[in-house]
Amino acid sequence: MCGIWALLGSEYNPSKHEEEFLKIVGRGPDLTVVSEVAPRVWLGFHRLAIVQPGDEPCEQPIVAENLSVVCNGEIYNHLQIKDDSPIKPNDVLNGSSDCAAIIHAFRTHNNNLRKCCASLDGVFAFLMADQEFFYIGRDPIGVRPLFYGQMKTGGLAFGSEIKSIEKFCSRVEYFPPGCCAQISIKNPTEELVFQQYYTIPSSPDRSITVYTAQAIIQKILVDAVEKRLMGNRRFGFMLSGGLDSSLIASIASKFLTHKPIAFSVGFEDSPDLENARLVAKFLNIPHKVLVITPEDCIKIIPEVVYALETFEPLIVRCGVAHYLLCKYISTISDVKVLLSGEGADELFGSYAYMQRAPNPAHLHREILRRLKHLHQYDVLRCDRATSCHGLEIRVPFLDKKFIEFASRLPPSYKLIQKKLEKYVLRSAFEGWLPEEVLWRSKEGFSEALGWLPEEVLWRSKEGFSEALGKTDLGDIVHEHTNRLISDDEFAQRAKLFSWKTPETKEEFWYRALFESFYSMKKLDGIIHTKVYRTAAWQLPEEKENCKDDLLHIETSRFRRRSTGSAKFSGVA
Repeated sequence: MCGIWALLGSEYNPSKHEEEFLKIVGRGPDLTVVSEVAPRVWLGFHRLAIVQPGDEPCEQPIVAENLSVVCNGEIYNHLQIKDDSPIKPNDVLNGSSDCAAIIHAFRTHNNNLRKCCASLDGVFAFLMADQEFFYIGRDPIGVRPLFYGQMKTGGLAFGSEIKSIEKFCSRVEYFPPGCCAQISIKNPTEELVFQQYYTIPSSPDRSITVYTAQAIIQKILVDAVEKRLMGNRRFGFMLSGGLDSSLIASIASKFLTHKPIAFSVGFEDSPDLENARLVAKFLNIPHKVLVITPEDCIKIIPEVVYALETFEPLIVRCGVAHYLLCKYISTISDVKVLLSGEGADELFGSYAYMQRAPNPAHLHREILRRLKHLHQYDVLRCDRATSCHGLEIRVPFLDKKFIEFASRLPPSYKLIQKKLEKYVLRSAFEGWLPEEVLWRSKEGFSEALGWLPEEVLWRSKEGFSEALGKTDLGDIVHEHTNRLISDDEFAQRAKLFSWKTPETKEEFWYRALFESFYSMKKLDGIIHTKVYRTAAWQLPEEKENCKDDLLHIETSRFRRRSTGSAKFSGVA
């Protein structure tokens, strides 16, 4: 995880810009650089050192052939790209970084930015310049964040987070995932034209059999995890005890030579902590548990709203546990890289309301809708709650190859009567480890262990927010806001917040906190609040809010609640 920043068409003024740039120093506390790489083009970089000092330099900007780039990301096929490049390795300043592959790919594809971005296998947001043009690119699903805005003095500003550019921009927008753009350095006020280089596959391949799906899912996911083990800092897992995070931890444990640490969070009475302990014991890895209280959650919410840069209630509520756990990890351990199970619920349509879709076709449309906005919801929470504590999070389920295959699965495989949600994913990891994995895994790993205990592999689990304990965090916040906000004050909400007027006191509180940190007038194009309140199969007049009975599964149904739960909370 790093922080990137840029000014285009303006001079860097430390008294005006430095304080804003340093607001994202948590993303990269090991090194901070601001440099002018072309006339009135300034690139800023905060580095989080995943490759330990003593190796070849991995500083940024990376420079070669009049090109300079800063990137927040990991390029997993960087060695292959460098091998195919017309640029000699010794001709690249800071060229040992995997992100140097961006310059190599750009030259390999004859300066075609779309082809360059399409060739990158990884997660990234980058800013690059030569003497004529400024180039921008963002990964297919938006795992790494990027925002931009028109400066009041003219020119453009770019940053990994809103807070780093909002003060001196007249308006801030997100740079869309799966897109790239180039703009003339001589005319930085011209409109930014996006070129889409990636689209999530939308047409299911009905020729794929269940058996084939199971085999390919296992192979692609194992590969996705293995290639995300780059770096020589200690790895950790965000372990909820549910399927997704446990599966990622299991796969990674087979390959890591230095023993990783599992981390879990919950209230003292949380049943999920016991399941997380079961997984850690099965994998024979250290397990650290953060026991929190309702008071801890309420106290930290202002920090969470500031860090997450949103007032969407479910994201804030889910972000509380995530934020507290990351703060704990950064304090008590030397772990710098975390693996998480984010994205599985969206790809397999396993949220409880999704499993109530009228038919597989409707479920497929809802999956595509959720994936389109993932960068504004769970991926946003995942990034911000982690990065502000100097940690990097990696999400194997959102690997490009895995997304492409899972998106093309027949939707009927994701909505199977009398089968647990994510049946195809679960069944793909039943039984013994394949010979290929045993051969590639760390020396001495026991074949007899398998992937996961049966009770975990075939267990539905609620998300972080609900899994904190027997008392729901939503109820705790509801009680707090009833004391904090009077009925008379709440009755004035439309006058205070005419746009996206809060519907509950909880929303009212988050919105008031948000507007104490940020200017809503500049950000109304960024904040999205409908994904959790709508479904693809709703009638147009129902689009703003789901009916309550649409959001819950009846107890008589066979399918149990999924990892995301009926209330849409949690991180896998």
